[in-house]
Formats: sequence, C-alpha cells, structure tokens
Amino acid sequence: MTNDLNLFFIRHNRFTPAKQLPPSEILFHDLTILLKGKLEYIIDGKQVALSAGDMIFIKKGSVRARKLSAPNVDYISFNFTATATPELPLTLSKCVLGEIKLLIAACDEIVEKQSSPEELCQPVFSCILSLLKRRLTAKKFTPLTLKIIKFLKENLEEKITLADVGKITFFSPVYCDTVFKKETGKSVIDYLLDERISEAKKLLIEGALPLKQISESVGITDYNYFSRLFKKRTGYTPTEYRKNFWIP
Repeated sequence: MTNDLNLFFIRHNRFTPAKQLPPSEILFHDLTILLKGKLEYIIDGKQVALSAGDMIFIKKGSVRARKLSAPNVDYISFNFTATATPELPLTLSKCVLGEIKLLIAACDEIVEKQSSPEELCQPVFSCILSLLKRRLTAKKFTPLTLKIIKFLKENLEEKITLADVGKITFFSPVYCDTVFKKETGKSVIDYLLDERISEAKKLLIEGALPLKQISESVGITDYNYFSRLFKKRTGYTPTEYRKNFWIP
C-alpha cells in the first residue's frame, strides 16, 4: 500500500437516485466513477454533467454540490486523502474500460464481505488511479508509442525483446526505446514489466489461478524470478498479496 494515500470511505450506489448535495467545501478528495445513468454537479460554481463511463475528480477544498438524479444511476465514489494531490482533471470522459470495471468488481467483493473494507480496497483503488492517469497521458502519445503499448498489452504472455518491438514498428529497436522512454518516462522493457505486475495483481485478486500459472500467464516462466520481481515492485510476495487482498 502507498504511504501517501488514505482511502477512508467507499460507496457504490446501484440504481437508486443520487441524493442532492447542498454546496459545501469538502475536506478530502472525491473520485466518482459513473457506470450508468447521468449525474449533475456544481463544482466551484461551474456546472458539470456526467454520462455513463465518465469520472469526476473533486479536489480537497473545492465547493461541491450535486443535483438529485434519476433513479437508474449506478456510480461508485471513493473519498480519500493524499500527501500529493493526484494529477487528474476535474472530469475524464469514457474512461471506464474493462480493467477498471474488474477492479471495481474487486472492491464490491471486498465491501460485501468485510465490515471495514477500506484498507483492503486501498491497493485496488491505487490501481484504479494509475489506470486513469495512464488513460489521460495516453492521449498525448505519438502513434509509434501507442503501437508499442498495444503490442505489449496484447502479448504479455509472450517473451518480448526490443528486437520484436522493432519488427512490428519497422523502426530500429534503439529508436523505439528512445522515443518510448521520452514519452512515457520508462524504457520499453520497464514498461512491460510494470504491465506484467499489474496484470498479475488482478489475477491474484481474482483468486482463480495457481501462483505458478499466474506467473506464466504474464510471460514469466521462472516463478522464483517472478516472485522476486513482484516483491521488489509491490512490497509483497505473490503469496502475501493474495493473502492480504483476495477475499475468497
């Protein structure tokens, strides 16, 4: 879990009207993801309308108000504090992709079975924040970087080298790595390892596959290496991560 983030409240509103909120200054950050229906806010005097698939990030200190919604609205809200404010815009449209839906489902499972679920949901919520940030920055990438990212994501289970990246882009591997690192802040291989660990986290939370099979499914055939890499990047061994964050 990150030390600079404290998730203290989660609420998933399923198909009941969102209550009207009078204008008030909030003393925390509020991230709300709208899955179905429509929501209307007034943030610092500005009207903001959300449709299905949108999110709103309301920073601490903002004056927030919300109108009464129609009855068929489905949204999840996360209230948290952080030493560093996440670099997210007020709204992000059409950002609820499959990965985020899966993580929301994991939060729902934890909330359903735990009386105080926020601590267990915190690493899942951190993943949601990371995906939203990635969704935002992806819009700024060149076609070359986007093609590399697509290739990496679609072939996580395969052995991938810089030479493979050069072949699918028709540029030299060194050039691909230089451009990629300039735009993403990571080398191609480092980005690939992050993607593999992120996918492994989701599979561990789902709890369906044995640990060795999870390692192989993210392209790492040596389980001992996978375990060391996972702990280096998360602070947990795969076994510890599943024990702490999987709700059977």
